[in-house]
Amino acid sequence: MIDNILDRSFQYNGPTLEELFKEKLENSGLTKTQFEKLSGMERRSLDAILDKTSKQTDIIKLLKLAEFLEMDFNELLIVHFKDRPVEEIKELQSSMDITFINKYFDLKTLINLGFIDKNDSLDKLKERICNFFDIDSIYEYDRELSEAFYSRTKKSFSDKMKDFWIKSSYKYFELIDNPNDYSRRNLVELIPKIKPYTQNVETGLLTVFQALYNIGITVVFQPSLPKTQIRGATFLIKNKPCIVITDFNRNYSTIWFALIHELHHILFDLETIEKTNYHLSGEPDLFLIQEDKANEFASEYLLSSEKMRFIEKMMHNRFMVEKFAKECQVHPCIIYSQYQWRQSEKGNDYWGAFKEHFPNIKSVTKKLNVSNWDIESIKEAALKIRELLTV
Repeated sequence: MIDNILDRSFQYNGPTLEELFKEKLENSGLTKTQFEKLSGMERRSLDAILDKTSKQTDIIKLLKLAEFLEMDFNELLIVHFKDRPVEEIKELQSSMDITFINKYFDLKTLINLGFIDKNDSLDKLKERICNFFDIDSIYEYDRELSEAFYSRTKKSFSDKMKDFWIKSSYKYFELIDNPNDYSRRNLVELIPKIKPYTQNVETGLLTVFQALYNIGITVVFQPSLPKTQIRGATFLIKNKPCIVITDFNRNYSTIWFALIHELHHILFDLETIEKTNYHLSGEPDLFLIQEDKANEFASEYLLSSEKMRFIEKMMHNRFMVEKFAKECQVHPCIIYSQYQWRQSEKGNDYWGAFKEHFPNIKSVTKKLNVSNWDIESIKEAALKIRELLTV
């Protein structure tokens, strides 16, 4: 609102407050002295407002003046701020900026993520936000990004970091701008070919991401967001499906599970996602997309229940597990992970077991992790991602 008042004030060409005041005195038959007595305003204070020589804006006195002039207070502020001292406008603008940043950004979490520094000045914060999102003003973060992405649901997340994550993901996909057309038939043909690449720890994920990109599906890997349960997300941008995979639980098997899970959403839930622009997996779903079906699809795809029942009796025999994993064309950790989940459903805790059979997540995502929070700009990272995914 204040931003709008200042914009309109700069463009205002009507009568001054002093002219409006004199006209009102004439119409009411009051003298200036009588008004001062009635309003309790001193001559010096009144003149300082009317001739714009006051150093600071006194809101109480302005309210009294607005009542006398029978003007809407916002309209009076537009007239008042016309030709006010530059220092006051700057101070008001800084106050607006601070209020806006505190409202829309979780500064403590962003500091922990390395997005900003705790000693950053206001100007530095504004510059960081604008550079990161490739916007000209911090207010575009709410106006343009919210309008572009939340227009269908008429809402944004009250959770600042979740809102930040969604908007940054949207911006990535918008800037990557996958030129390939999406075809459901191509995805159906590709899915059976994905599983063997789980065995290639070093480049398997990248190869699959590139193949999906080639059929119009953009996949970006991002570190998980603090205080959320987001494992992945499916977006629909420019009528093309896009996927974000996180390193939630820091688990190689979970990354593959999340990818297949999101592909299920593209295959079967795209019409629902089209209504909202996005779907977050691992978070409560407002549009009743059934996560159980996507979970079951991913689980059965990677290792069927029948195969799991066969190998779980030999789970402590490393040789047999690795041999069976090779026959099933999956990485052994996927078998161990499935076993852990099945046991947890029975009330048994095996989450700390078999750690030595899981690849180091940092080495796995090293070639993918180009969309971290400490990058200079999304635009710069998006170009690198596009180059990485283009074969």
